[in-house]
Amino acid sequence: MVKRLAVTLCLSALVPVLLVVAALSGSAAVGAWWRGLAVGAAACLVCSGFALTYLLRRYRPGLAALRGGFQDLAATGFAEVPAGIAELQSLISAFNHCAQRVRAQHANLLTLSEVDRLLLQPGGLEPVLDAILTRVQRVTGCSSAGIVLRDPDAPWRGRVYLAAKSRRDLPVSRVALDDDMMVTLAAEPEALTVTRCEDTRHSFLVPLKELGSEFFWVWPVKLAAHIEAILAVGYEEPPVADPHIGHCGSEFAARLAIALTKSARDEQLYRQAHFDPLTGLPNRVLFCSRLSAQLQSAATDMAHGAVLYIDLDHFKKINDTVGHAAGDQVLSIAAQRLRSCVKDVDTVARLGGDEFAVILRDVASAEAAEIIAQRIVQSLQQPVNLAGRDHTVCASIGIALFPQDGDAIDTLLRNADTAMYRAKDLGRGRAMFYDSNMGGQRPVPTETGLQLALRRREFSLFYQPQYSIADGSLTGLEALLRWQTQREGMRQPVEFVPAAEESGLIVDIGGWVLETACAQLAAWRDQGLAPPRLALNVSLQQLRHPEFLRNIRRMLDRFSLPGDSLELDIDERVLADPANSAMIERLAQTGVCLALDGFGTGYSSLGYLRQHPISVVKIDRSFLANVPQDPTAATLIETVIVMAHSLQKRVVAEGIETIEQLDFLRERRCDCAQGYYLARPLPAASITELLGSRVYDNSAEEARAAG
Repeated sequence: MVKRLAVTLCLSALVPVLLVVAALSGSAAVGAWWRGLAVGAAACLVCSGFALTYLLRRYRPGLAALRGGFQDLAATGFAEVPAGIAELQSLISAFNHCAQRVRAQHANLLTLSEVDRLLLQPGGLEPVLDAILTRVQRVTGCSSAGIVLRDPDAPWRGRVYLAAKSRRDLPVSRVALDDDMMVTLAAEPEALTVTRCEDTRHSFLVPLKELGSEFFWVWPVKLAAHIEAILAVGYEEPPVADPHIGHCGSEFAARLAIALTKSARDEQLYRQAHFDPLTGLPNRVLFCSRLSAQLQSAATDMAHGAVLYIDLDHFKKINDTVGHAAGDQVLSIAAQRLRSCVKDVDTVARLGGDEFAVILRDVASAEAAEIIAQRIVQSLQQPVNLAGRDHTVCASIGIALFPQDGDAIDTLLRNADTAMYRAKDLGRGRAMFYDSNMGGQRPVPTETGLQLALRRREFSLFYQPQYSIADGSLTGLEALLRWQTQREGMRQPVEFVPAAEESGLIVDIGGWVLETACAQLAAWRDQGLAPPRLALNVSLQQLRHPEFLRNIRRMLDRFSLPGDSLELDIDERVLADPANSAMIERLAQTGVCLALDGFGTGYSSLGYLRQHPISVVKIDRSFLANVPQDPTAATLIETVIVMAHSLQKRVVAEGIETIEQLDFLRERRCDCAQGYYLARPLPAASITELLGSRVYDNSAEEARAAG
């Protein structure tokens, strides 16, 4: 092309020169020179025109085709330019080769984009593997392709998903994975080629080999340096050593790794949200979801079922005697036994603590549900070996049938829960059906119910003021525990403290009371409203707990409280046991005030008051019930006051309900009093207002005195 262009240009320049020479040789006159120049110029223009016309006619079609090809390439058309004249053929061939490569790369990018969309669809990885393998075949040109997913529960095994030309719906193959091969793949950063398939070492390639492939490319799919999957393509003939295949396979493997990471994360999040981590059972969220589905099915298909509410009896004692690790072991064993007692279609869930629930599907009759409940009771009663000793765990079960006993989740659970409480009332270790007559009964609290109350923050503290009988000044507050239940309303300590002491939960509840009371006292102190002293009731189990003294010191330090701002009211039984003497002495050393609660109800004696560092004696309300009408009661109270004062103890009378009782105590020089006549127990907000008003009154009185 360059040579032809040079010749044409030379000829177009030479012809005018020859014409000028010819014109000049015919005449010697000066005018002939001008004519020669004019003729030469005209000839030059004519020859150049002919040369340009020739060049345009010869090269313009090929150049126009190349320009159109570039425009089509910019529009992602990738059309090839047809062959033209020989001079432009090398340029056209180079363009067509470039268009072919760009077209192939664009097709691969579109395929990878399709794979990305497939992997982003909800539903997990496995449903889209067939579509992904089809695209792997398209890009790599292989005769068969496979993806191996390692079994998360058995990593030495894998599931092989297959695709092959002219083959549809190939079955999933299960293979045993060779450990050495997994190590090799884990250490390999790029693809491997396998030209000789060994059935044991390359077990994951055997399904592709059975489809006719003999030569393979293999890409490991890694998550955190661990092989989670394998991508493999097979060829019937040795493939061309094309780096494009390796690059595309690596892109597919990288996308599979991201998809597996997302799938594992989604699965982990789902399990965290819907399954109990200790037992592996569905949690309350998933249980309610499945129960809702069963209730909808019952409404449309007239199906029947049952809900079993299961609570382990005296489970807290296991935690206290052999430790929480043993308690977790018992819960895991209980979960396994529950699953073994029901069908696969039924649901066993852990609702929290030691509470479980079961959904029985398609229950033909109440007798069928009772048979399963009795099977559960008997199964759970089998001994459990903990720390070399056998322990027996019983369960109380409440049964509610649906739709007879309710067609809503809350109603069914509440009714099954009520039946479970009734089973506990009748001696535990049994199953009871819900009866509408149970609705009016007030269930006895269980350790699980108390645990839930702690977790749900259903406990609260009320505060009852204590006043000086001599001048009416506020001498302190007593913190009183209340339980605001979801179904029975406000419950007094006498209704649940015995159950808390029996189960051992009184230690946890007492710890909550201590922290809450100290926090409130510190808040009042920061506002300048702190009472002189705050009294707390302490149980025998709390005193015997090894962490009790440390908790007292920690709370005082945490809230920067002086020891004498806290009063611990101790039951008389504490002093009756010599084993508690050391603890009482250590408590007194912290600076807290110790009070003997309920003095005179059966255990106290003057000897106890002399032996122990008791600062306050509290007269039980039962002694004041008949005062001043009953002379005997009046004499007893007068004697207690005289005895306590002789030992330098302060006396507080509880349960003041009449002005006559208050006048009687004033005449006997009792120090302090509390009761409904003086003030009822009030929540913290009301006490704050009371303290604020007394501060204001005192300030006003001081101002008047100063004036």
